[in-house]
Amino acid sequence: MSEQIGVSTRVRRVPWCVFLTPFIAGAPAYVLAQQQAPGGSAESPSSGQSGNLEEVIVTAEFRATNVQDTPLAITAVNSQMLEARSQTNLAQITAQAPNVSLRPAGSAFGSALVAYIRGIGQTDFNPSVEPGVAIYVDDVYYSTITGNLLDLLDLDRVEVLRGPQGTLAGRNAIGGAIKLFTRKPDGTDDADVAVTKGAYNRTEIKGAAGFTIVPDKLFARVAGIARSMDGYVTRLDYACANHTPPPGTPGGLPTYAQTFGCDLGTEGGQSYAAGRLSLRWEATDKFSLDFATSIVNDNSESQPGVLVQAFDHSGSNFPWRTPNGPVPFPPFASDVPNNPTFSPTASTTVPIFYDNNRNGVFDAGDVPYDNRFATDGKLYNYATYIDDGTSLSSPLFQGGVPGENSDVFKPYVIDPVNTLSSWDASVNLNWQITDKISLLSVSAYRTYDNLFAEDTDGSPLAVQQLLQRLKHTQKTQELRASIALDRVDLTFGAFYLDQETNEDARVDLPYVGFDFFHGPDQVPAKNKAVYGQAALHLTDRTDLSLGVRYSKDEKSYTFHRHNPDFTDVQPCTTFWFWEAENPANCGVFGLNGLSVKYSSNNTDWRVALSHNVSDATMFYVQASTGYRAGGNNARPFFPSQNHAFKPETLDSYEFGVKTTLSGAARLNAAVFSNTYNDIQLPTTLCYWAPPAEQNPCASQDNIGDADVWGVEFEAEWNPTARLSIDGTYSHLNFDYTNVSSLSPVTKDMITPYTPENKASVGLQYEFGLAGGGSVTPRVDVAYTDQVFANAVNAPTNLIDAYTLVNARLTWRSASNAWQVA
Repeated sequence: MSEQIGVSTRVRRVPWCVFLTPFIAGAPAYVLAQQQAPGGSAESPSSGQSGNLEEVIVTAEFRATNVQDTPLAITAVNSQMLEARSQTNLAQITAQAPNVSLRPAGSAFGSALVAYIRGIGQTDFNPSVEPGVAIYVDDVYYSTITGNLLDLLDLDRVEVLRGPQGTLAGRNAIGGAIKLFTRKPDGTDDADVAVTKGAYNRTEIKGAAGFTIVPDKLFARVAGIARSMDGYVTRLDYACANHTPPPGTPGGLPTYAQTFGCDLGTEGGQSYAAGRLSLRWEATDKFSLDFATSIVNDNSESQPGVLVQAFDHSGSNFPWRTPNGPVPFPPFASDVPNNPTFSPTASTTVPIFYDNNRNGVFDAGDVPYDNRFATDGKLYNYATYIDDGTSLSSPLFQGGVPGENSDVFKPYVIDPVNTLSSWDASVNLNWQITDKISLLSVSAYRTYDNLFAEDTDGSPLAVQQLLQRLKHTQKTQELRASIALDRVDLTFGAFYLDQETNEDARVDLPYVGFDFFHGPDQVPAKNKAVYGQAALHLTDRTDLSLGVRYSKDEKSYTFHRHNPDFTDVQPCTTFWFWEAENPANCGVFGLNGLSVKYSSNNTDWRVALSHNVSDATMFYVQASTGYRAGGNNARPFFPSQNHAFKPETLDSYEFGVKTTLSGAARLNAAVFSNTYNDIQLPTTLCYWAPPAEQNPCASQDNIGDADVWGVEFEAEWNPTARLSIDGTYSHLNFDYTNVSSLSPVTKDMITPYTPENKASVGLQYEFGLAGGGSVTPRVDVAYTDQVFANAVNAPTNLIDAYTLVNARLTWRSASNAWQVA
């Protein structure tokens, strides 16, 4: 029930901040300026590659390889460049990653990361659907998009793998994978602390330290961060700010301001703390154990939003239910029974209004929900998080029958919160059985609790207001055996995931006359898989990689629906379920206790051939498949809308070249073509249900197929030891080849958060200072084409093309013990 119905929100944020970082006691946690390899890759300072560029080591194929010799489209970013770009959370690395879109979810979806790679991803936080992009931390898979707005705390590197990763990751990933690797305890005693002060009263302190517990045997590392920031979208009282008449008079609206002035509060404020402890035990020179545990305590405000446009009046994107089946939004008077005299006008073609005279129908003096509440993109809104029961559905949507159950269980007031508490622990066992055989075991447990509120309409009226809660636990186990032979490197693995997520919600939807308790909806799921990878060294310059994976998924979903006073929902007595004579929430009668189960299995494969033309240039070609498990409609309005949908599949073909020029420049390029089948996307028409119960609908389903192709470029040039320039460009073409005739998605639309063009450029130069030390200015510019935030493209969910410019000036002391940026 958390779809944003006809509401477009948008936020802008232009913060500034100052960083102060002392490095203490031994080798610093961040590589210092002289060691820093400019340009954005995960370099090893000890490599022996000639020139100004250093070797980039990744583990994307289960073994440590130079990224220039890895036949994959992969972006690797190390901690030095994350710091140089002032990037502090996972969503920010999207600027320099071709065909990658990462962003925080809106308030309707809680503390979640919306990730898309090459047009494949997931916007819905509900555990009934699987992510399209896999997130890993130290080889531990994070199975939902909730809780993935990760701070980049004490990292070694980030690897972004584009394209299906069915045979190259613990869990099959149809769109790609993002892997975070933290710094490991290694016996180095060091420490660093960073303090940040910025706009909106931002205050942040973070630090990390490594130390030895038992020499040569037991090492530890700790890292932590605490951050607070004021909200940057102000909530104003509409009646106060616009001097409306008092309630009960024409045009009147209630006021909720409690002090002098019109401010009600803010959205986007943060109060966040997190920490991590890592231990490494090197029992022998052939066996080691890594233990890590982390905790997050986030007590932030709701994600911010501003109203850009109230409702889409095009008549095409909001079908409505009548006794004769669905009709488009808005229906005309002739479509609605018992209402022969109603004449729609521009001010009444919206389903919600404030009933000033309490007569249950829209007439002169009532206030409709319309663009008077839009704020033209400015950083304020009129959200109250209050439903006092006076926001009614227009008679246009009541069949002309006055009255509804909107005032039952009212008033309803929620706090504008987005809180997350999470805890996880993992144990990695590394055993070098012989010189050629090694075994890795990754065992992990994770749990989180996310509570989040939304007042979607951004107005004093109540159109859609929810308080939702996700409680999640997961257990994962992966075993991986690697065998290095003279002409082949073999890897065999097994993966197991056991998770359960419970969702609770107070669902207040006056636009359909609903206000009920949702849940706890129980969603247990399991994934089992085995995989194998062989890298055949055909010659000294030619490799052939072969991979295969078998996956089996099982999931079930059990619905629970009750009235807010915990009583059972009763059946309707008339057709229009929102009429006043009906029991409250009778439209969801029959859902309580209903269950759906589904399972699927799939075999994925990958073939990649690479050839080193010279020591500096490598070409590769690969073919691979990807798979995402099926799901179900988690938000049925009627029992007949209970529905499971099929898995989606991908056939991918890619050609790439990776070259290093004179040791001072890199240029990597890839072109790919994907055949994308049975695409899972939200739909507003439940066409599998009986005609009279096909809408309202807020479901997910297989809506069609698409052909996707694109190109990607990544470049880095260090003309001198002090100057670095890096850039990226990507182009993606997404064409639906087949779309269900009953789906609101049409062939001329495009999948969410998929820009056609994306580009970035970064430039930095280190100036030496007399007496030692340095000053380094850096500028990063990133361009993103327009995207749509919904599968059903409309002006109300269009995000215009934009360019983001970040600038940073860093001073380092002569001893490299201090820096200010």
